[in-house]
Amino acid sequence: MRAAILALALASPSAALAGDLFPTFDTGWRWAVTEPAPGGLRRFGYVDAEPAGPATWRVRVECGIEDPRTGRVIRRVVGTGQSTRARLPGFGGRFDLPDGRCSSFIVTQDDKRPEALDLYGEFDEGVPECPRRGVGALSSGD
Repeated sequence: MRAAILALALASPSAALAGDLFPTFDTGWRWAVTEPAPGGLRRFGYVDAEPAGPATWRVRVECGIEDPRTGRVIRRVVGTGQSTRARLPGFGGRFDLPDGRCSSFIVTQDDKRPEALDLYGEFDEGVPECPRRGVGALSSGD
């Protein structure tokens, strides 16, 4: 059900919000989030975006599982896709992996605190290497 709601929200980009909140469609951005995983491990997710049209970004998503004590990456996946803004304050997108799996993400923003860069987001369950949910850092990707 969540995937259907996300797909519907993303199908209706909001031009009004696009100019009010960072990122805008003419800027790149990066959102990074981690969460604990069983066995003392950690899941990580990075979404890197670049402008791809009037209301979209092209995204590269990297997710994986690492040992935070050693920094060793145990499993890593990389996919590509697209992102846009929804009518609600925030943005999200869909990405595909080379092995045929796909997933989506959504990042929520607060239009009353547009300067906030620590943003709550979620990945759906399509790719278990990705964190399920958490607060991640949004940056310009530099």
